[in-house]
Amino acid sequence: MKYKFFREVFLFVVLTIVSCCPSGTDIYTIVKRTYNNGNDTIDFGEALCFDWDKMYWFSIGYSLDNINPIVNINAFWQDVGDRIVFVKNGRVVYHKEYFPCHETPLKRISFNPDSALVFQKDNALFAIEKVSDKLYILSHIPKITVVDTSLSDNKTQQLNERMTHKTD
Repeated sequence: MKYKFFREVFLFVVLTIVSCCPSGTDIYTIVKRTYNNGNDTIDFGEALCFDWDKMYWFSIGYSLDNINPIVNINAFWQDVGDRIVFVKNGRVVYHKEYFPCHETPLKRISFNPDSALVFQKDNALFAIEKVSDKLYILSHIPKITVVDTSLSDNKTQQLNERMTHKTD
């Protein structure tokens, strides 16, 4: 009886995890699926099945000597290729490298501009550009925050008053 209960709990947990996290957790697969579903933007803050608080992109020109102090970890990754790194509380939760391969282009994503970039989870909206079946370029769409809402309400009210007076 006890064994059956634990087996059912185990199956429930496994099914919950599998259903929450699709089989294609590779960033390229998620971007491609999003684009093929008719979306030309992706919000990594919502689209990924793992929890993270910072995302880093390093183009091929950045060595590990440059990367490790920025990410604040001592990773032992290979020192060639573009890489995307997702971190939660200072720990890497996802990492993908894209190595140059001139003979057979690899399935990959890249970012515009192609340099060293860092994004917070609440500001990770990107436009997707499909370059080919194997390459998607992502461009950041900055989050616009209204600092003083009373100012924006005032301007709206003034505009409404002007429109009302013009129709009289």
